[in-house]
Amino acid sequence: MQGKIISNISNLYYVETERQIYECNARGKLKLEDIGPTVGDEVIFNKEEKIIEEILPRTTYIKRPKVSNITQMICVISAKNPKPDLLMLDKQLAYAEYIGIKSIIVINKIDLDEKKVNEIKEIYKNVGYRIIETNAKEKEGIEELKNILENNISVFSGNSGVGKSTLLNDIFNEEKTKEGLISDKNKRGKNTTTNISLYKINENEYIADTPRIFYI
Repeated sequence: MQGKIISNISNLYYVETERQIYECNARGKLKLEDIGPTVGDEVIFNKEEKIIEEILPRTTYIKRPKVSNITQMICVISAKNPKPDLLMLDKQLAYAEYIGIKSIIVINKIDLDEKKVNEIKEIYKNVGYRIIETNAKEKEGIEELKNILENNISVFSGNSGVGKSTLLNDIFNEEKTKEGLISDKNKRGKNTTTNISLYKINENEYIADTPRIFYI
C-alpha cells in the first residue's frame, strides 16, 4: 500500500492512507541508508507486517529537522516578546530560496508593538515577500493565513515563543499542539514542540510543526 508518513516517534512511523493510519517500522536496509524514512515521505508499505518497504521520490528534503515534500515555509516572528530576530528570519528566507520553495512572513503579536510591525513590513514588502499580520490570542488574521495554506504542504518555522503553536490551534479551532510559555525573566520562548508532525487540513493539504527552526 501507499501512504504518507505524518509522524515519527521513537523510531515508529505513522503512515496515513485514505482510510486509516498505520504504525509501522522500516526495513533495516532503509534505516542504514544516509537518508531514511522521514515525515512527509510518500512510502510503499506492507500493511500486514506494518513495514515500510520503499521511499518514493521526494520533491524537497530538509535535513535538520528532517521533513520532506513541503511546498512552502511560513516564517513566524513576533512583534515583541520575544524580540523579532530579523537575522534569523533572513536565514530562513534564504534557505527557502535555496531549496526552491516559496515563503510567507507572519508577524504575530501585532498588538504589542505597532511601530515595529510597520518597520518589518516596510523592509520585506519592498523585496517582494507576502506578509500576514496576526494576533493569535485574539484570532486576528487567521482567515487570511488559512487562505494561503490551501493546496500546500506548509511548514511553520520560527523561534520558540513567537506563537506558532497558538496559530496552529487557531487554524484547526482545537488544541493540536501545546502552547508555549514566555519566561518573565528573560522574555525568551520555551520550546514545547518535541517531534515533527503533519496536521491534515484537507486532502493533500497539511501543516508541519517542528521542534526547531530550519537551517543548513
